[in-house]
Amino acid sequence: GKGSIALLKLHLSVDGKSGELSIKGDKGMTGKPESTIIDNTMIKASYGAKYVALPFAIRLRDFILERYPGTESASSYASEVTLLDKKNNVTRDQRIYMNNILNYKGYRFFQSSFDKDEKGTVLSVNHDALGTWISYFGYFLLTLGMVFTLFSKKSRFHAIQQRLKDMRLSQKAAAITLPLLFALSVVQPCFANDEIIDPAIIIDSEHAAKFGKLVVQDYKGRMKPVNTMASEILRKIARKEQLYDQNSDQVFIGMMVYPQNWANVPLIKIGTDEEIKRLINIEGKLATYNDFFKPTYILKDQVRNAYNMEPRYRGTFEKELLKIDERVNICNMVFAGRLMRIYPSENPNSTTWIAPGELHQGTVHLHSNDFIATFFPSYSLAIQSAGKTGNWEAANKLVDDLCQHQQTNGGDILPATAKIKYEILLNKMNVFSRLGKMYGLIGLFILIMFFVLVFNPGISSKWPLRIAFTALGICFLAHMFGLGLRWYVSGRAPWSNGYESMIYIAFTTMLAGLIFGRKSLGGLAATAVLSSTILMVAGMSWLDPEITPLVPVLKSYWLTIHVSMIAGSYGFLMLGAIIGVLNLILMIFTNARNKARTTRTVKEMTYISEMTMIGGLFMISIGTYLGGIWANESWGRYWGWDAKETWALVTILVYAFILHMRFIPGLRSRYAFNVASLFGLASVMMTYFGVNYYLSGLHSYAAGDPAPIPPFVFYTVGALSSISLLAYFRNKQNGLFA
Repeated sequence: GKGSIALLKLHLSVDGKSGELSIKGDKGMTGKPESTIIDNTMIKASYGAKYVALPFAIRLRDFILERYPGTESASSYASEVTLLDKKNNVTRDQRIYMNNILNYKGYRFFQSSFDKDEKGTVLSVNHDALGTWISYFGYFLLTLGMVFTLFSKKSRFHAIQQRLKDMRLSQKAAAITLPLLFALSVVQPCFANDEIIDPAIIIDSEHAAKFGKLVVQDYKGRMKPVNTMASEILRKIARKEQLYDQNSDQVFIGMMVYPQNWANVPLIKIGTDEEIKRLINIEGKLATYNDFFKPTYILKDQVRNAYNMEPRYRGTFEKELLKIDERVNICNMVFAGRLMRIYPSENPNSTTWIAPGELHQGTVHLHSNDFIATFFPSYSLAIQSAGKTGNWEAANKLVDDLCQHQQTNGGDILPATAKIKYEILLNKMNVFSRLGKMYGLIGLFILIMFFVLVFNPGISSKWPLRIAFTALGICFLAHMFGLGLRWYVSGRAPWSNGYESMIYIAFTTMLAGLIFGRKSLGGLAATAVLSSTILMVAGMSWLDPEITPLVPVLKSYWLTIHVSMIAGSYGFLMLGAIIGVLNLILMIFTNARNKARTTRTVKEMTYISEMTMIGGLFMISIGTYLGGIWANESWGRYWGWDAKETWALVTILVYAFILHMRFIPGLRSRYAFNVASLFGLASVMMTYFGVNYYLSGLHSYAAGDPAPIPPFVFYTVGALSSISLLAYFRNKQNGLFA
């Protein structure tokens, strides 16, 4: 395994006499010679790395480690070195850091690691006498060939396009319900107050919005508006966007200013686990903070036992218990004011901001700043007074003063005002959650119309097709705007973690559908339903929408190029699978009366699926070898059989096989192609979910918490297998294997 010492046993023979020699070693370690004597002959052998003398020297002048503000997490690390080649009278100063190498005489030095005392650096070295241009030029020619394939009149892609034009169905019918569906999807659920909250402690919404514009530093060092932190906290503890007719800013301020009142408000998500409900002695899905203290923490023993268990042995009860314990702890930190680091540090050499709770507990000592010492007590009194009188001027004035204090003392780590403004806009739009509903409702409508038209050929489909394409096009533009806004706010491409990659895959799914399925109701239906499903999965509890800092290796333009191609291909390949399901369902319902109609529809949809998968295969292929270039620029090697690399190759081979099945007798039918396109998706799921969440390797940047396999996955596999078998027997019965 990784990091283990290899033991080799050598069987030796000298003039007919034999013996054994055991040697130990490992990659990157200098082998220790072992010796043995056979027939008066001494034999020495070692296993491992060997020293290679370079024709030049490198001297470290300085090692620089930059951390994210207020944390110990590395933002970047770099080595200031001097290259000395006395023979050629060369002296060169250079900075080596992640994705920026030192290249000299075919030797390439990469920033690999550093000593714990931060006084020494570890560089990895690669020697390529011919240089990288030969490999890179080969990749360029391969990419160029793929692009030309899409436009060549002799290619399979062009042939499918022509067949679609020749047989395009005129699907036509009337539809006026899409605008209504659009309106319904935007409506957000409201949670009635039900007099649970005392009106005197409800924070004015305008004041809460003003407070939400303040800058706060989270535990990962990211500087963001209070509105973002409040939204994340409410989603974490209650799994809601708003609570009791109050937005997250109002709830957050209320919890800090009125902790005793909010401790008796049901706001901690419990779920449906009956055993946990019995422990807490509640019936609903939300518990109050005080429900857990009667008088001591009632889950103390169960939580301790859960933490003492190995993660693989934790069952549903233990996992849910730990989530609830985390929510209780978050509530406690909000009540105590320890989460909101809103005061810039007095120390000019420190980037760690201060939370009000730290002053109250005495963990931070101020030397001269009376404003920081008196702000929160004064602010709490102003809020309580405003709750009684309705006059929020004093509270607003204090927020303005704190904002000015942050601007004056925040330094370089303070984000631009425009970024704060647009991040709050992104939070309020909640664009991806709303798009999930919109795609789903529109997709459901298109799907119904698709089946109606297939089995009722006399109905026209002209207007439903136009309206469906227009509605999805509007949603697609909103999706693009949301991604662009998140890109601007985070300062990087929005596909670097699990949540972001999912919303990007939904985007490319919609792009593929609008390109290849724009003239097919079935194609648009599959596109909308799949995009909706992906966005709903992105919103599940184990994928966190929080914008997080990047690890050093991802701070590269290759993140935009490589990951966009790989993740984008998943949307294309998934769309092919969903179209495959629709085709199999149509095959099941084929009979003598509708045989001609359904056969033609299946044929058209299969062509769309094939075009989509050709695009997806090209994208994942290009993305994979571009990843090799990135790996070569970062680590000095193109390919290392990392789990992600291996499964990306498996996916390429699987889809290359599916697209060439037409050359294999017995696998040329449309039924075989659609079944293969459906179950070929398993390789994509393994490449994305399996590797990211269950296997270890270099590609763990986009992973969230390990996601349990939900029972519906097994039910889905069973249902799809049943659909495939039913379609097989119906095809065999109707003679449709063509």
